[in-house]
Amino acid sequence: MLTVPATVEMARKLTRLSVKHNLKIDPRVSQLFDAIPRETWLPGFNFTLKPYQAEGVAWLESQLGTGLLADEQGTGKTVQITAYAHKNQLFPMCVTLPNTLKLNWRNEIIAMTGSQYRVNVVGHSYGKRQTALRAQRHPNVIYSKTPTPGCDIYLVNYDILSANVEAMEELGLKLLVLDESHKIKNPDARRTQAFLRLATGEVEEKLPGGKRVTRKVGKPVPRVVLMSGTPMVNRPAELWTTVRSLASYVPQFSTWTKFAWRFCNPVNNGHGWNFSGSSNMSELHQLLTQHLMLRRLKQDVLKELPPKVYRVIPLEFERAEYDRVERAFQGLDWKGGLEAMIQMGANAPKSDERIVAIQKLREVAALSKLASTVEWIRDYTENGEKLVVFAHNRAVIDHIRGALEADQEWGGKVGVIFGGVSNEERVEAVERFQKDPNTRVILVGITAGGFGLTLTAARAVAFVQTPWSPGELHQAADRVHRIGQDADQVTIYNLVAENTIEELMADMLFSKGQVLDAGLDGGAVVNTVDLRAAG
Repeated sequence: MLTVPATVEMARKLTRLSVKHNLKIDPRVSQLFDAIPRETWLPGFNFTLKPYQAEGVAWLESQLGTGLLADEQGTGKTVQITAYAHKNQLFPMCVTLPNTLKLNWRNEIIAMTGSQYRVNVVGHSYGKRQTALRAQRHPNVIYSKTPTPGCDIYLVNYDILSANVEAMEELGLKLLVLDESHKIKNPDARRTQAFLRLATGEVEEKLPGGKRVTRKVGKPVPRVVLMSGTPMVNRPAELWTTVRSLASYVPQFSTWTKFAWRFCNPVNNGHGWNFSGSSNMSELHQLLTQHLMLRRLKQDVLKELPPKVYRVIPLEFERAEYDRVERAFQGLDWKGGLEAMIQMGANAPKSDERIVAIQKLREVAALSKLASTVEWIRDYTENGEKLVVFAHNRAVIDHIRGALEADQEWGGKVGVIFGGVSNEERVEAVERFQKDPNTRVILVGITAGGFGLTLTAARAVAFVQTPWSPGELHQAADRVHRIGQDADQVTIYNLVAENTIEELMADMLFSKGQVLDAGLDGGAVVNTVDLRAAG
């Protein structure tokens, strides 16, 4: 009989060994996992975890930091990952993520942990003025085109992962996290190969004739966590990279051949084998849940979530034009004017030169960030999630629609409601958004569509241009938030050009919006810009 110390680490290793060799597992092993504390408060962490989030941290600990956190979108996966890393001091760590989420991760890490960790945002550097402004605002954050050694947390977008993989191997990473991990579903993509090199210490080479060989190149990162609310978009084959990197000890996941023949319903089409089907799905779900996946749906944890969550998403953009306009208005107290306009609901005198400056700065910021805005909308909706997008200017709406519909998959599948649209067109756009799964986005003018619409097929709204008053914000969000409808809990995103008037306005407006919601809805509303708010 094999005797090992009664620790979580040994229990997990023993479990994996037993699964690999089909050995019976002592029931006392699971008792060790169940005994891991579910802590909602962590020293040095500025956020009180909800019970299911504390459960998620404990699950990660029981998995030795290797697994698929597949909680549904909006349940706080970022909080759980950051809390796990903080609690167990797993630094340096690297988070690989879509480019549009890098600054949001930066903000949430700072909100949760303050300045105690050195954060490296990789992929872009700034000129002297912007570097100084950013250092003043976030002194613990470094921006660089390639990874800077000596940092605690690295934020690297998928598009530059393969170019930086060798530098990342030299960082001595203790934890590798992939946010929106469905982006590695293609095993032949460069980003996937780079991830597998970090996660497994191996590279796969294709030889002449199609044969593949695996070659060892270095030490794998010891803990790998994948995050996605939709880890499988269309078919089981998309899960191969996930199961290979996280649970190759499971016999059914040990090779592509075993996985594909068991779960991908192979069909010979006369030219070869097609693995785009599905088979034995109940068994696949059981194996995923038993060995590598934790998944909670919003409906399972809804009582622990506030009815509305406000999030400010800062986006990178080309700053030259905005900075030029801002310099032109130096000496004007346009920030004071902004506060006055919000208080007056945009009814301040239009002749006020401060208001002229504000309007121009808002216009330039909105137009400058459109490329990043479209990228964020694509990332959010790529797995079928629906989204209501609000904006003021017709030019902004037309640009977003045109950029989306330039792709064949989006052609004719973007709803639009703005001033001048007939009642018939308005009804038809709402009907398509509510009932057609292929219509994932509806673009709505804040004035034209802030009331009188029911868009409950979505669980989120995104403001490309912020409304002037908390009342407008509240009305627009209520197009989605209908108690008893599909979206019992709604997330309100404000997409802002970073370090511009938009970010300042969002902070002012969202704090006022929370006060309004608290008064109208009878409770506090969590603003995740300030995660220090009680849970």
